[in-house]
Amino acid sequence: MKNLKELFRKVGTALAVGLAVNATVSFAQAAEPLPRLAVTVFSPPSQSIWIPVLIQKLGLDRKHGFELTVTPKPSNVAYTDFATGRDPVCFCAAIAAVSRFKQQGADFTLLWNIFNFESDIVIRDPAITDIKQLQGKVVQTDTITGSWALSKWFLQARGVDLGKVTIKSSSARGAAGLAELQLGRIDALLVNPTEGAAAVAQGKGALHALPVFDKAVWQKASGTDFVPSITLGVASPWIAQAPNQALIRKFYAANREAAAFIRQKPAEAARLVSKDAQVEVDALQGVLERYRDLTRIEPLRRHIKTVALLTQKLLPEGGQLPRPLTDAELDSLVSAFDVEGRNE
Repeated sequence: MKNLKELFRKVGTALAVGLAVNATVSFAQAAEPLPRLAVTVFSPPSQSIWIPVLIQKLGLDRKHGFELTVTPKPSNVAYTDFATGRDPVCFCAAIAAVSRFKQQGADFTLLWNIFNFESDIVIRDPAITDIKQLQGKVVQTDTITGSWALSKWFLQARGVDLGKVTIKSSSARGAAGLAELQLGRIDALLVNPTEGAAAVAQGKGALHALPVFDKAVWQKASGTDFVPSITLGVASPWIAQAPNQALIRKFYAANREAAAFIRQKPAEAARLVSKDAQVEVDALQGVLERYRDLTRIEPLRRHIKTVALLTQKLLPEGGQLPRPLTDAELDSLVSAFDVEGRNE
């Protein structure tokens, strides 16, 4: 009996020590800070803010083992800071815009597609029902963006003589652009779908929108049904570091999960994101439901032939690039890094 009591005492002591050790390890793991990922997006109401904010709201960053911080910046500032390497992760890298930086020697690469190309022309005159009627009109848009580069190509491909259209460049977004239109200082706004939906909603029946993207025109030119447009760009020296490679894969997984949430629950996604996006919930929900395929999170390398068509033919021919990208520049632009980790 005495021996049995001694055995129980030893077992109890061992269990207590084991529990204490496990508690210490668990506490240490809990106390260890998560790796942080800082990303740059365009200032709202840009759609580039949707997914990062949704990741934060749903806690997908912590679920996947990192902490996400999001910094909105005006388009010109965001691109300057990305091209110079000041901001190593850009969630708003439009292929048509950043290809110019690659030609100028900027050291970055594009990992995955985020949004397909879509843009809207918001108009006050109800008599304008065809984009060819924009000739002789004043159209305001942000000409530094990739959306303008692709919009210009589509407008020309659809028969608009841009020599007869006055393009007023402005980085003013949201209410500022809408005020110009409502005051009659311009005839139309060329904006992304989010801004378009918000403007039409705020116009209370006085405004309407025409889409710029034409699927038939694009299929004829490319043989595909969508245009990769807004991508995740990273500084090449940054992604060369192993800890950052692990971090960006976690971010990719969170992106995929957020995009699936948007498709499955557009109303809830709109409610969660609308405040940061500075778009009314109903307007944002309308965009998410109307453009269910707008968000397409896929490694960009899978679509390198389409990127080649854009950067080596269509954009240079449309005057949006000074010359076609070389094959070496294209290979550097579209990263071969395995964001899905399938080959690890």
